[in-house]
Amino acid sequence: MQELRMIGEKIEKFKYILVEHIELFEEEEPLYDLETSKEVRSKLIQIHADALIHGKAQAMESMKITGMEIGKRIVDMGIPLDKNIEEAQAIRNLFWSFIEEEVSNRYYSIEILLKASSIIDAILDQFIHCVSISYVNHYKEMAKMANDSLQKIKENQEVMEELSTPIVQTVLKDVLLLPLIGRIDDWRMESMQSTVLQKCADLHAEVLIMDFSGITFTKESNMLSLLDQLVGALALMGTETMFVGFTPDVVKEIVKLDFANQVKAFLSFRQALEYLFNQRGLALQPV
Repeated sequence: MQELRMIGEKIEKFKYILVEHIELFEEEEPLYDLETSKEVRSKLIQIHADALIHGKAQAMESMKITGMEIGKRIVDMGIPLDKNIEEAQAIRNLFWSFIEEEVSNRYYSIEILLKASSIIDAILDQFIHCVSISYVNHYKEMAKMANDSLQKIKENQEVMEELSTPIVQTVLKDVLLLPLIGRIDDWRMESMQSTVLQKCADLHAEVLIMDFSGITFTKESNMLSLLDQLVGALALMGTETMFVGFTPDVVKEIVKLDFANQVKAFLSFRQALEYLFNQRGLALQPV
């Protein structure tokens, strides 16, 4: 329609005045700096003018490209989505005021008013849609990065747990050594249990020697009770547990527990190994 074209051409002619009109009635700081704000708003107004001059279909395609570009730009600037929607609403109100004034001055029919408003609303909705997609893509990317980070943390944690539970096969194939080093707390004991049980099952261990000579622990911890649970679980699997390297302070605490009489203890790993050799009729020979 010729009337729509005339409205579009006037919007195009006065787009910079319309931009200043938005700035005049802004209650908050603009989303961008002044120069960028004028550039973005004039570009959006021009696409709406093109929709009235050349047709909606061509303008919709143009808005797809522009909307995604602007969307990525404002996402990178860290501008919240709701602020951008408020900006779009300000532009929508501007167009409504402009068209109403044109209809009033030139006596356009209500049909022209509704047709122009319908086209402008469709173009502006396309812009909001494209910007929203930019935010969705950004959040998906952030979620993927967070998921990758969590996966990496999980993998690192598994490696740390494996390193913190270094089970070694001795010269006797069915005898395993678990040398414990550093601070032993409840969390480490709990995470260690499943690893120890699985390893003993995989290697068909008859004996597990646990060396505590390099550890420290606090009396407030629940370590000894958890150790009791581990010894019981190993016994049910048919694996005997031996302790080596306990300090006198730890021994005082162990004797208070039921499993103290169920577990053989030695001062050192060498003594435990010699005991097992003698038990099996073997002997350690010097090279």
